[in-house]
Amino acid sequence: MATISGTSRPGYVWDETDNVWYPIGTGVHTHDYVANTLVDAKGDLLVGSAADTVARLAVGTNNHVLTADSSATNGVKWAAPAAGGKVLQVVQGTTTSGMTSTTTSYADTNLTASITPSSTTSKVLVLITQTFNMYASSTDEVMAKVKLLRGATDILSYTGDFLKLRGASGTLTLSGIFPITYLDSPETTSSTTYKTQGAVNATGASREITFNNFSSQIILMEIGA
Repeated sequence: MATISGTSRPGYVWDETDNVWYPIGTGVHTHDYVANTLVDAKGDLLVGSAADTVARLAVGTNNHVLTADSSATNGVKWAAPAAGGKVLQVVQGTTTSGMTSTTTSYADTNLTASITPSSTTSKVLVLITQTFNMYASSTDEVMAKVKLLRGATDILSYTGDFLKLRGASGTLTLSGIFPITYLDSPETTSSTTYKTQGAVNATGASREITFNNFSSQIILMEIGA
């Protein structure tokens, strides 16, 4: 019920322009409204395309977000969320398949995993924990060398004192775990394989190294650019 100054006026409406009470059903009264027909589908949005102008923005692609863009017709658009610095996927490989080396020539250790990056600008973070056992029968020193490969390309190498066991001349043995962390830029969207290779630094005295005497693990994480 319309009122003014606390006085009810049944059947009347107050016109703020004319400052007059009009009986309902008389005079000219206009109201702005948005037509239902402006919306065509579930998820449509109504946005301002200009001053005092409403427009329809069609629903976007699944998982896209609304982004301001002054060059767009309506000043906003749907777009994929920025992926920079985010973990996009994780791949894990494990093995207990042992490999023993008694030579200075590198050979696959059987620890490997493959990943297919979603973008050429993505990086791959390689995290490795590999078990080993070093042995020598009649010397005071045994050393091993290990490298990380992307496909057939060496991307990281450890030699010399990386894995070194010294003691009194005689039988030497040592078991343990060595970690490798490496951030790679493969610049590809093709399936990419990472693996380790190993060998002893010198032969003789029954020197050998066995990899994966316990479970070894490699984790590949795609990091968005």
